[in-house]
Amino acid sequence: MQYLETVSRSPAASWYRVRGEHESPVSRWVVSTPQTAQICNEPEVCGVEFSRQMSSGMSAALSSAPFIPFLRTIPSNRLCVMNFLRGSLNFDLRGAIAEALDSNFHATCFMSSQRYRRDNRWFVKEDMYRKLRVPNGAVLFFGDVVATGVTVDNGMKVILEHLLATQSSLKALVFFTIGCHKMEKVMDKYDQTFREHFPDYQETHLVYLETKARLVNSTSELSIGIPGTDLIKADALLAPEFELSQYKTLGPPLERCVIYDAGSRAFDVAEYLDDVVEYWQQVAELAQNGFTLEQALKERWPEQEYGSREELGAAKRQQWVGIPDDFIDELWTAYQGRWTADFRQTAGNADALAKVAADRLAILDGLSDYAGDES
Repeated sequence: MQYLETVSRSPAASWYRVRGEHESPVSRWVVSTPQTAQICNEPEVCGVEFSRQMSSGMSAALSSAPFIPFLRTIPSNRLCVMNFLRGSLNFDLRGAIAEALDSNFHATCFMSSQRYRRDNRWFVKEDMYRKLRVPNGAVLFFGDVVATGVTVDNGMKVILEHLLATQSSLKALVFFTIGCHKMEKVMDKYDQTFREHFPDYQETHLVYLETKARLVNSTSELSIGIPGTDLIKADALLAPEFELSQYKTLGPPLERCVIYDAGSRAFDVAEYLDDVVEYWQQVAELAQNGFTLEQALKERWPEQEYGSREELGAAKRQQWVGIPDDFIDELWTAYQGRWTADFRQTAGNADALAKVAADRLAILDGLSDYAGDES
C-alpha cells in the first residue's frame, strides 16, 4: 500500500511524501496548490489562462519544495530546464526557478516529441528538433503530462547521449508531472543510469501535481475512457486538498481525464475544446440510454471508504499520515452535503445526469464560440 506523509501544509501549497510500496532512491512527492487543483478540476480553464494558472501554481510549489535547501546550493548557471514540446511549456519552470531561487542565469533546452500508437504499443515520432546545451554539473528540471512514459523515456535517452557526447554531467533531476505510476519506472531507470555515469549525481525528485493518477487501460471498467491516455481520479492517490475539492461541484469527479491534452489546451484551444465537448456529448447519450447520475458518480468517484465518519477516518489515517481530524470532519461534512436524501433521490434518475451534461456543454460551447474557426 502507498500513502502520503504530510510534510507541510499552507494555503499556497501543501507537500506530501509518497511512502509505502516500491520505494527507491527516487524521492516521490504529491503537491497541491489552488491553481493546479483548479486546472485538474476545470477543463474550461484553457488557453493563456491555463498557462498563467500553471505558472503561478508551479512558482508556489517550487518555492515551498522540501528539497529547496539543496537547490539553493546550486549556482544559477547550473540550473537547466528541459522542455518536451509542446506540453512542457505550460509548466513555466523557467519562471518558477527565477521566482523560487532568485535565479537569472539558468538555461532552457527544447526537444520536440510526439507519441503514436501502433499494434497496441506506443512509439515516439517527430523528435528531431533539439536545442540542447546542458551545463556541466547541472540540475535538470522537467515538467510534463505523462501517461505511458514513452515520451519521457525517449527524451531521457537523448539527454544522456548528449551529456556523454559533450562530456557534461548531472548532479540532480527534478520532474513535475500530472501523471501516473508509469513515471516511476522511467525515473528509477534513469536515476540508476545517471548514478552509474556521473559520480557526483545526488538526487532525483518526482513530483505529482494533485494526484498520482490512475491510467485507463483495457481492463478499466468505464463507460467512456481512452486507454493509454486518460488519467483518472478513481482509486488514485490524491492530495487531501484535492479530494476535498471534488465536493465543490459535480463536474470535477465526472470529467473523463484529469488534464486532457496539455499541448492543445494551451496552444490549440479549438481542438482541445472539441475533445472535451465530445466527451460530455457522450455523457449526454449515456443519460438518454438510462444511465443515472449516481451510476456516473460511483463509476468515476467510488467513495468506498465513506460508509461512516469512523470508516472514513480509519481509511484516511492510513492514506494520509499527519492529516488532522478536523480536516477529516470537513471532508465528511462535504460528502454529507452532497449526498443528502433529496440528492440521492434525484441522482437515481437519468434526467439528473442529462442536466449536468447540458450545463457542462453550455459552458464549453460558450468558450468554443470564441475559440472556434469562424470561416
